[in-house]
Amino acid sequence: MESTAYLQPTQIVEERKETELTKSMKRQFPLFGLGSLLYSLFYAFCLYKNASGITYPFFVIGTLYFFFFCMRKLGVPFKKDSVFYIVSVVLLGLSNCMTASLPLLFMNKCGIFFLTVTLMLHTIYRDESWNFPKYFSAVFRTAGGVFACLLRPFSDMISYFDAQKQEKADKKIYFLPVLTGICIAIPLLLLITMLLASADVIFDNIFGSIIENLNISNIFKIFILMAAVFFFSYAVFATLCKKGIQEETKDKRHFDPVVAIVVTSLLGVLYLLFCGIQILYLFIGNMTLPDGYTYAQYAREGFFQLLAVCIINLILVLMCLGLFRESRILKGILTVICGCTFIMVFSSALRMILYIDTYSLTFLRIFVLWSLAVIFALMAGVTVSIFHKRFPLFLYGTITVTVCYLILSFAHPDYWIARYNLNYSGKMYLSELSADAAPVILNPSVNPDLISVEDMLEKTAYDPNISNVRSRDYDDDYYDSYWMKSFYCKMEDDTREMGIRTFNFSLYQAKKYMEH
Repeated sequence: MESTAYLQPTQIVEERKETELTKSMKRQFPLFGLGSLLYSLFYAFCLYKNASGITYPFFVIGTLYFFFFCMRKLGVPFKKDSVFYIVSVVLLGLSNCMTASLPLLFMNKCGIFFLTVTLMLHTIYRDESWNFPKYFSAVFRTAGGVFACLLRPFSDMISYFDAQKQEKADKKIYFLPVLTGICIAIPLLLLITMLLASADVIFDNIFGSIIENLNISNIFKIFILMAAVFFFSYAVFATLCKKGIQEETKDKRHFDPVVAIVVTSLLGVLYLLFCGIQILYLFIGNMTLPDGYTYAQYAREGFFQLLAVCIINLILVLMCLGLFRESRILKGILTVICGCTFIMVFSSALRMILYIDTYSLTFLRIFVLWSLAVIFALMAGVTVSIFHKRFPLFLYGTITVTVCYLILSFAHPDYWIARYNLNYSGKMYLSELSADAAPVILNPSVNPDLISVEDMLEKTAYDPNISNVRSRDYDDDYYDSYWMKSFYCKMEDDTREMGIRTFNFSLYQAKKYMEH
């Protein structure tokens, strides 16, 4: 057995950093290497030029299966409370192929990413006592570790074959000869193919037609994508196996609470004054407003500013709970701030509802109302955690945000936007909606103003300058024809190249309405 005295210092440090999981991963390099390669092929098949197809939920399920399969091979047990993360990720993947709304697709993918990372950390580490700062730190440290481990497939392959050499001589190793044969065969095949193509015209024509149908540009892009996914997927397992994050959560509440008491008490007085004004002027509405202001004008402004203050209050309370030593006075002031935040949430929501009633509905306005509901629920959990240290605030927050977002995602906001805005005179915004709105806009039973495609073209044909349509003095009939024509053309473009792999339920439904 080789003594550590003959090893280089860097080798000794590397050995000390190795965990049992890292050693097990190196011993099973063919499994993880081939598994990452197959996963990269699976990734390219499901997601290459396919942001919202029917393959997305299969991709999510395949990713989870691959992760837990590798964890089982490493001897990492499955935690029963991981079911919530698994179900949530699968539902988000399912939502991705049921909507065509770009904001929802973006947020779905962000949710899938963060929930999957959280699931991986939860599986590897004992995270029962982790809080928000600990989890955020773990996510960023894991991301940094993935980039640091991008070249691990090469070093693990070398370690694997070195270990194989020390085993019995009669045990054959097929992996290295096969890999060597493939590396030699690829350039040789290219050279021989070019020589044969130049030697025979018929072969050249057949081979040329095959190359044209294959689309070399797409093949190159797919190859680059697969290479990136291979290295990143392998690096994720390598980073998790290193277990470089300390599982214990240190108590960082070392600061004097007097500082927090001074800051929060001043803010608390300001918030109490502001909330009193909200109750007297906005909720009751029987106080005198400034000159030149109507009640409607007063109520329909300031919701974005209040939303920002609510977010600041949420962060402020969490920082005070996590950084400053315990104090009854501080707890009382933080409770007052939480109570004022609830009033601000109601004030902002009421202002937004009145604004929507006057200026119609948009995705951003729905998202503001959703955000206020989420902040209200999170603030309720924070209020409980002020008086109960063991309250699982991170788990509560994760479940709250996930469930609320799943409701938003499956509700298809564009559908409700279209349904609500049909009653308003300004309908031009409807032409910008996704296929989720097709059951309203292209459905004659819901949209009584729907006209045939021929009528749309006829009524809008006399205006070639579409960009200036808003400034022209045309009647409502022309405007209705114009925005419906714009939406119809958009749906035609979105559904034109939909195939088996890129099938989307929302686009398919829009296509059915267009055919009728």
